[in-house]
Amino acid sequence: MSDETGEGRGPSYDAREDLESRLRLATPEYTTRGILFLATLASVRELGGEAMVKRCVEASGESEFVEFFNYPTSALLRMLGTAAGLLGASLGGYAEVLRYIAKRTVETYMTSVVGRSAQLVSSTDPMRLVRTLEALYKVSMVYSEPTVVWKGPKRGVLTVQRTFTPLAYHEGGALTLGAMLGLKNVEAYARPTGPLSLELEISWE
Repeated sequence: MSDETGEGRGPSYDAREDLESRLRLATPEYTTRGILFLATLASVRELGGEAMVKRCVEASGESEFVEFFNYPTSALLRMLGTAAGLLGASLGGYAEVLRYIAKRTVETYMTSVVGRSAQLVSSTDPMRLVRTLEALYKVSMVYSEPTVVWKGPKRGVLTVQRTFTPLAYHEGGALTLGAMLGLKNVEAYARPTGPLSLELEISWE
């Protein structure tokens, strides 16, 4: 999927502008867990090596990250934007880099204590994909205020009131989590409902 299309969003969607518009609204009171920073850097290291990792750390304005400490959300967005700009040409575009980083972030999170706990709690729930996503949003982005509206036993809409990562990032994370939970034919579609809010519609078999 190119940066400029985005399924269902029309030809005007631009992942770079999506990120930059959210960055402009990322005031200092909003913070994000260090695990998201560490997972982003792990992705960059895999794809571009230590030189690109160094550039992303410099762009963030921070010097080091601890898994469950909080850091400015704006620092994460600067890091993501730098990574997508550096790696987009080799990975199929700006949005594809964001999807890949989200994939690696979910994989990292789900092997952590918090991720394993979230998966255990929802393991017998037929709606476990959305339930697990809801739990992870609450922990990693405490300002997000996620809520769920069910459209059926295997379809739900996760509404997020405040999120600073672009739509492509949310879709990539949801698809990865579905695969990790062993679900088939997972589909995820994020649409904006405001400058910082979105709805993430998810279905599976």
